[in-house]
Amino acid sequence: MEIVADLHLHSRHSIATAQDADLEHLDLWGRLKGLALVGTGDCTHPGWLTELRDKLVAVEDGTYVLKPGLSLPLPVAGPAWEATPPVRFLVTGEVSTIYKQGGRVRKVHLLLVLSGLEAAAELSRRLGRLGNVTADGRPILGLAARDVLTLTLEVDPQALVIPAHIWTPWFSVLGAKSGFDSLEECFGEDVRHIYALETGLSSDPPMNWRISALDRYLLVSNSDAHSPQKLGREATIFHTPATFAAVAQALRTREGFGGTLEFFPQEGKYHLDGHRKCGVRLDPEGSRAWGGRCPQCGKPLTLGVMHRVLELADREAGNPPPGAAPFASLIALPSMVGEALEVSAASKKVRQLYFRLLTHLGPELTILRQAPLEAAAREGGGLLAHALDKMRRGEVLIAGGYDGEYGAIQLLTPEERRRLRGQSAFFSLEAPAATAEAPPAPPRAAEPQAGPLTAEPPGAEADDDPLLHGLNERQRQAVLHQGPPLIVQAGPGAGKTRALTHRLAYLLARRRADPAAILAVTFTRQAAEEMARRLRLLLPDFPGLENVSIMTFHALGLQILACTGEDRGVAAEEERRALVREAARGRGVAAADLERRLVAWKQACLAPREVPPGEPDLAAAYQAYEDTLARSRLWDFEDLIAGPVRLLERNLEAQEAWRGRFRHLLVDEYQDLNEAQHRLFRLLAGEGAEIMVIGDPHQAIYGFRGARPAYFQRFQEDWPRAVSLNFTETYRLPAPILAASRQVLAASGAAPPPLSTCASGADPVVLLEAPTPAAEARAVARRIEGLVGGLSHRALEDDNLRERACGETVGFKDIAVLYRLHALGPELERAFTEAGIPCQLAKEGVGPEVEELDLRAEKVKLLTLHAAKGLEFAYVFLVGCEAGLLPWEPETGRTADPEEEVRLFYVGLTRARRQVFLTRARERTLYGRKETTRLSPLAAALNPVRLKCAPGRPAPRGRAQRRLF
Repeated sequence: MEIVADLHLHSRHSIATAQDADLEHLDLWGRLKGLALVGTGDCTHPGWLTELRDKLVAVEDGTYVLKPGLSLPLPVAGPAWEATPPVRFLVTGEVSTIYKQGGRVRKVHLLLVLSGLEAAAELSRRLGRLGNVTADGRPILGLAARDVLTLTLEVDPQALVIPAHIWTPWFSVLGAKSGFDSLEECFGEDVRHIYALETGLSSDPPMNWRISALDRYLLVSNSDAHSPQKLGREATIFHTPATFAAVAQALRTREGFGGTLEFFPQEGKYHLDGHRKCGVRLDPEGSRAWGGRCPQCGKPLTLGVMHRVLELADREAGNPPPGAAPFASLIALPSMVGEALEVSAASKKVRQLYFRLLTHLGPELTILRQAPLEAAAREGGGLLAHALDKMRRGEVLIAGGYDGEYGAIQLLTPEERRRLRGQSAFFSLEAPAATAEAPPAPPRAAEPQAGPLTAEPPGAEADDDPLLHGLNERQRQAVLHQGPPLIVQAGPGAGKTRALTHRLAYLLARRRADPAAILAVTFTRQAAEEMARRLRLLLPDFPGLENVSIMTFHALGLQILACTGEDRGVAAEEERRALVREAARGRGVAAADLERRLVAWKQACLAPREVPPGEPDLAAAYQAYEDTLARSRLWDFEDLIAGPVRLLERNLEAQEAWRGRFRHLLVDEYQDLNEAQHRLFRLLAGEGAEIMVIGDPHQAIYGFRGARPAYFQRFQEDWPRAVSLNFTETYRLPAPILAASRQVLAASGAAPPPLSTCASGADPVVLLEAPTPAAEARAVARRIEGLVGGLSHRALEDDNLRERACGETVGFKDIAVLYRLHALGPELERAFTEAGIPCQLAKEGVGPEVEELDLRAEKVKLLTLHAAKGLEFAYVFLVGCEAGLLPWEPETGRTADPEEEVRLFYVGLTRARRQVFLTRARERTLYGRKETTRLSPLAAALNPVRLKCAPGRPAPRGRAQRRLF
């Protein structure tokens, strides 16, 4: 038996879909079109899943039908409809993946065909942990396509994952703008789980036959309908029962696969090359002659599917591979009726004749493929019958679609109309060749000119030692330094971590230092892991590399405490706070006050008996807290530094043992040391030890944790023989961001660091203003969509966005949104979730650590300014640039620490390597009071390009399709 299936479509839960895209209308139009199997679409959307469960009933092996009483009555009747079976539904959905791989942003859509609703519910739940599955029926995920394939098969081993519309320029596996050159490049060894490819509206099987690498895959077609009326415009034929198992078996083995029903590919929106804004349409040869640029305005052309196919083709046209499945190219019946009547396909006349034809001749696909021409002439007239005959023979005139414009198709010429009008017969005529306005003649090819050679990395030519390659002069000095202690001031993007790791490698490989005698101390686990990773890359097979101590101050302290033989663990944060509350209870002491004092006292290495006199209740609570920790066999976080300091200061034998262990000491972010850390470092640095510390006093932002940049400034007092070195080049900050950061420091009276930039880029610092925090969050979301080149085909209706996407290399993980207060994060997260933007809201953990932050995840990062320290991103949004928020002014109206607030803003600005956006809400509710805000004085010190957030407006209407016949 033959069944026709359309498995890729969307419900009303997807963006830009019809409101009647519900099960009742999908069932109705499936019957009118002649489809036996229809996909549910959007099977990962929780709301749609609920509707599927409520309205469908299982009938046979993974297929479902509408429950009795829900089917809408057919608007047609008669013998052709007496034995029409109900439409069966297969559980399907589409997933949009946007991620970075191989240095490029990839945007791949995948069609999922699942074995049932239970599998869909579990997949929705699993995907919901990784992204937002409620904002759009087609969820946008910051996952690699390969990971989605793996996850889908974990949930449902019987499922089929089919790369969707594989040639669409922006959202497909082989697309020119954001795809790959092969399936293997995308899926790796998991490509073995891919059995079929969806060709999409802008390509047909003969185009795909030109790439021999696709021979192993079945080519399937579906409508990708966003309204029920568009069902069946492309479809797949099976000679199997209408069940999931039979269809899946046919797709895996080709047994029972009957071919496809296709659009004429020239009708597709991206078939040819062109520039819609200028009305320019070119074939691949023409666009190559113009160097890929619009002959009218000079901007890049959108290169279409045919261009991309020819790039990858290794066969000439007209050579189908062995076993190629049959196909037929069709034109929607309303379009043919409209052309015959010379009215719009959406007109009332067309609708009346359309349903007359269906009443007497059967479903639409039956009419297009099989209805006798005499019957078509009798019911629809000679012109329609003649058009139907020409379509079946492939005699059509088409002005190909380009740059988002559908192609315009013509079957009837004026001469044929004259000859056939009024006749009941129909004739076959040779169609005259199409004529079109010729684009301007392409420019003559210029002789190739020699361009500048690619420059070697700084300093690469100066030394043959590979451990010094890529280092500039000052970085090499830091790596090669021997003797007295060295302090390096390194501004943002100056290569601080690079210098540290190359020095470690040089000590090991060139100076033969004992790995166990090297200690490198960082402030966060993430920084320690990154330093260790880079060292492994520099010395991949070096013996004993695992013995190098690269760790945080607190990990080092725990190691020292462990050597005392005292068996204690580290209290979790909630556990610690419970102990503080217990110690404060009954002593007339507020727990919050006690907690602050405990941190300050331990950072000063003060025991309970050493706290200043005059506060006996607090001192007693401190002692009670310490006693409870000891009974519980626990240390708290501050003990990990204060404990080793007290131990080494009173136990000279232990001090000498630890000093003798490490002969080379390196400290990162030295400006962030507090008193306890400074004392610990001094205790470990013995006579003869080689010391290198590095940092930037302009980035000292942890005063609330006791950090004092004064230790950086008095380094030479601690070590009178010390040598100082300044890194003077930044490889991160382009000129506008560097200038802005210097302005901020200069306006506060601080001397900016002597940095020059090696980074290219001229994008200005931009100020976005919005009326409310919610509008501010939406404005940021819109900007992010623009930066990643659009989240959907609908977004690319915007000419500016489409042009930006032509050269786009920005992924979600390249973007960070920073703010002063934690309270701003949740509203931003909600706005991004509603917009379908994958995002990650970081939570600050104990000390300087940031919890639940995966920098590799393809998600926009939402971070406080403190949490962003040490990170960098292509684009940074500084949200809430308002007086009172940044700089932060507590309810007392007093700025917490004016100098540190300036440094905090400086840190935020300098996280970006391409562009910074400052944002402000003109009204904000703080402390329960709605207030009109003022622009932050820190932002006002800059001279940004002011851009007010424009209200939402519809996408610009495309220009009328030219008729090129």
